Amino acid sequence: MKILLFITKAYSLSILKPIESYCSSTPKLKCAWFKAGSVKDLDIKGHILVNSDQVLDYNPDAIIVPGNVVPDFWPGLKVQIFHGLCEEKKGHYNITGFFDLYCTPGPQMTEKFQELSSKHKNFIVKETGWSKLDNFKKEIIITTQKIKRGIDPTQKVILYAPTFSPKYKSSIELYESIKELQNGTYHWFVKFHDLEDKSVVEKYKTLESDFFHIIDDIDILDYMYLSDILITDTSSVAYEFLLFDRPIITYKAETRLEKGINILEPDCLIGALIRSIEDPEEFSQSRKEILNDIHPYLDGESSRRIIETISALLGSSDLNNLKSKPRNWFRKRQIRKLILS
Repeated sequence: MKILLFITKAYSLSILKPIESYCSSTPKLKCAWFKAGSVKDLDIKGHILVNSDQVLDYNPDAIIVPGNVVPDFWPGLKVQIFHGLCEEKKGHYNITGFFDLYCTPGPQMTEKFQELSSKHKNFIVKETGWSKLDNFKKEIIITTQKIKRGIDPTQKVILYAPTFSPKYKSSIELYESIKELQNGTYHWFVKFHDLEDKSVVEKYKTLESDFFHIIDDIDILDYMYLSDILITDTSSVAYEFLLFDRPIITYKAETRLEKGINILEPDCLIGALIRSIEDPEEFSQSRKEILNDIHPYLDGESSRRIIETISALLGSSDLNNLKSKPRNWFRKRQIRKLILS
């Protein structure tokens, strides 16, 4: 079976790499990449296809996408695996009309997409878990990770990871409160979204010190391991951090408020931080319940389930029962421009 990994955003690399790793270690599976849009120059090792003719020659059995669109004129089953676990953003449950299979990360998303599948009748939904979390290792110890980076194991490490959407992001409004906290008491790592405004990033760079670092790594899992507390807003990173059962502070979140302390004013950040340090178990039970609903799979086998689901579907007659996709001319023109640009 031949798999094509279609990537248009840098942050999708950590979602697709576990699938590539599974394919490379499994006989009778071949895997190739197609880079489009802003990631054309992204350094990816492996079999890279550079134009539509090469894709047509490769003739994939399935195209796996952590995004909303995929070239409709390419061969293969079109598979959506999602770019995040967050449903707070507008359009999370929009059906674009490009995909045959939605591989959902957990029961909550599965239920909602199955309802949509019953309505549209032109795609299939299967629960597989999310491939990005295959690399999570529960046995890694936080103090060990701090020592490896030269951090005092008794010092609290804070990871700040805001989203970029203008309506939802916290980076501008929280700046002064975060600046006020730069006295060496805490060790900070800040990870901005790839699409964050450059002027915002530059503003935060003025705070850089031995205790305040802006990180460029595409995958922030290594920083989650050593962080005692996460500060974010509506970013999907909050749901990934649930794996660690550690305090989460959100700014103006809209759903699942029970996952941690949700503040509505920047002045509340310091108090929320102190409260999280004093009682890190306060929301523990809620965090576990949310994780079980959103992504209960901690076995590192989601990539395998995705590939096996694709294989089983290709070997069945289920696809024959699907209705035709909508014409969607505007989006199809957009995707043609994306891969040709």
